[in-house]
Amino acid sequence: MTAAVLLGACGSSGSEGDSAAPATTEAQDVTTSLPATTASSTQPTTTTTAPTTTTTTSTTTTTTAPPRPEDLVEPAGPLQSGSEGRRTLALQEALKAQAYDPGEPDGQFGLKTTMAVWAWQALHGQPKDGVVSPQLEAMILAKPAQPMLRPGMGPTHTEVDLTRQVILVWKDGRLALVSHVSTGSQVPYCENGHCGNAVTPVGTYDYYRRVDGWRNGPLGKLYNPVYFVGGIAVHGAPSVPNRPASHGCVRIPMHIAEYFPTLVAKGDPVETFRS
Repeated sequence: MTAAVLLGACGSSGSEGDSAAPATTEAQDVTTSLPATTASSTQPTTTTTAPTTTTTTSTTTTTTAPPRPEDLVEPAGPLQSGSEGRRTLALQEALKAQAYDPGEPDGQFGLKTTMAVWAWQALHGQPKDGVVSPQLEAMILAKPAQPMLRPGMGPTHTEVDLTRQVILVWKDGRLALVSHVSTGSQVPYCENGHCGNAVTPVGTYDYYRRVDGWRNGPLGKLYNPVYFVGGIAVHGAPSVPNRPASHGCVRIPMHIAEYFPTLVAKGDPVETFRS
């Protein structure tokens, strides 16, 4: 992947031997035709070649495949980055059922799962640390319903909570996505000859433009950006830290940016606000 993404007021970014036949000289019985003193007898002569056998001994090695992460039984206690096993798998499946995206459920607690947990914690008043205590685990597995934060915007809209650093996408009244984001750091900047304040503006806007793939902007690169006001867009970035860090854009994880543009349409309303 590339470095952080930025745009305008946005940031980031077996053989046998042969046996010879016996050679035999048959004896003449001369005892009746010759004097006894002259009788003679010749013994048969046999030549035998012993068969040669070559034996190959084979060794068989049995290899046991390592257990799959989802077959492991995790110890009691919190789940967090590095955890592997059935509990993590169940957690991931519960998050997906609630429109979060922890990546493909595989029983491995990695960065994608951590960012999904950050978003869940933020929306439910929990410390945003990515650590899932047994109590929090039970809460997530219960799959509580998520209400709209801005119901007055209609059945199809996007909500960006700058305080809790989350984005919610609603489509025809259905929750299509909840994700952790990183928005404007609110710190003045001067980079590549461009200066400004790293602020994500508060207000109600509409999606008006999109670019497929990477977009090279004055402050860097954005992945699959969907613009909603000026040079401010929702876009993929390799870095989406657990704090506001962009130049104004709404950064989302790269695996979500792959399909985010399919969730929204030109003209869909977007509201950015502080809770």
